[in-house]
Amino acid sequence: MDTPLKELHNISSKEEKMKLSEFQVLSQEEILEIHQASVDLLSEAGMIIYSERVLHLLNEVGAKVNFDKNQVRIPPQLIKKSLKTIPSTIPLYTRDKKSKVILGGSQPLLGSGHNAIYVFDPLKRDRRPATKEDVGNFARLADALDGIDVVGIQAMPQDVNKKASLLHAVEAVFNNTEKHLYFSPASVEETKAIFNMARVVANENDLSAYPILTCQLSSTAPLSWEKGAGDALIETAQAGVPCVVLPEPYSGVTAPITLAGTLTMHNAELLSGVVISQLLREGTPVVYGSACSTFDMKKGTVLVGSPEASLLRIAGAQMAHFYKMPYHTTIEAGDSQCDDDQNTWERTFAILSARNSGTDLSFSAGMSGTGLNVSFERLILDHEIAQMTERFIEGITVSKDTIALDLMKKVGPRGQFLMEEHTLKYLRSKEHWEPSLSNREIYEHWKELGFPSIVETANRKVEEILDSHYPKPLPAKVKKKMEQIVHNFENRYGNI
Repeated sequence: MDTPLKELHNISSKEEKMKLSEFQVLSQEEILEIHQASVDLLSEAGMIIYSERVLHLLNEVGAKVNFDKNQVRIPPQLIKKSLKTIPSTIPLYTRDKKSKVILGGSQPLLGSGHNAIYVFDPLKRDRRPATKEDVGNFARLADALDGIDVVGIQAMPQDVNKKASLLHAVEAVFNNTEKHLYFSPASVEETKAIFNMARVVANENDLSAYPILTCQLSSTAPLSWEKGAGDALIETAQAGVPCVVLPEPYSGVTAPITLAGTLTMHNAELLSGVVISQLLREGTPVVYGSACSTFDMKKGTVLVGSPEASLLRIAGAQMAHFYKMPYHTTIEAGDSQCDDDQNTWERTFAILSARNSGTDLSFSAGMSGTGLNVSFERLILDHEIAQMTERFIEGITVSKDTIALDLMKKVGPRGQFLMEEHTLKYLRSKEHWEPSLSNREIYEHWKELGFPSIVETANRKVEEILDSHYPKPLPAKVKKKMEQIVHNFENRYGNI
């Protein structure tokens, strides 16, 4: 009697759905090696921190602080203790506090933004300074796209008081989307003002109860925290607002040129942010952020679209999983200055690398030119790439029903499946991805439409959405209070 194949190959009879295997670039031994080197770096070389508040905080818990040099060496036991109190999942609420998405859950999230300077017009192949109206329109477009879960500050408006540019942008986003907001301040003053705006919008003094916004703060490579970012980290932790700690080293410039060296320094800076946040408030929701960049030594330019940058994205995901932290990485991976083939292949590579490495929040959709430019068309194109990637990662569902052996026997040789109930059933499922932009027309129909390029199709879709989609407006009194907060900020800091 023949041995059944499943026994011959030691296959379990339990039905399981197989997804695409996650990308990994580090072994468990290498992860431990990176971690230990990061701990050694913090305890021996330490960090330069220009926030006196942070220095005093670390001094009180036994860190070795040299106040004359603003240098602090963080003991390993403090790092170990801090890592134990970080939540592994974080609820991100919408503006009205009625619904949420889970960061660190089973579903990867996509975010738009952030903080570009120029709006690029791919049809004219030209760019212009971003305006406050642009920021609102980007938020409205992101609000309409089902696959975007978190809305960032797509660009810093250049037609307002420069000192209050971020506050004007936050106001524009709150007014044009009901989705969760993501922002990155440069000072504690900005942070406080924006938190007050969020309290007004949410009608909630305790932002930790229903966090409707997430704050991103970055250390400065190599191995330092500026005063503004350090003080803002204190404010964010005290408020219990989710915080993405996002080191941004450049290989060979502000970090070792080797990828392992860049990753180690990035990880050390990340751990310093974890320690600070947990000392202030145990359980502060902290996200492991990764925005490692490489550097073109011949041209003197920062690169986000290189294959090495994507390798570091994957490695960052593995480090975050090791620490049981939610993971965020940027996907603005287009070093090209326009929406051309290079831009598309670089960001497709980045999005696939991010989303298939267990990334919880892929951020910066809609950007190009190494993060300086944004375009409405790019945002909707990135949304399409992310949706396509998500379907690819899901893999193939294998079951008795999907194999459809009985159906194939019934239809037989030279039959057809168009009118079968099985076909209609799976036609309405997510078995096959349906694009909203991609061209699948035959040549003759495409010719009748005027030979539109994918960018032209995206442009028409953007116009259609902006002509028709308007989120539920905020109450007039809430808008007035936000305006007053911005006005007060300008009066106090606008001319400094």
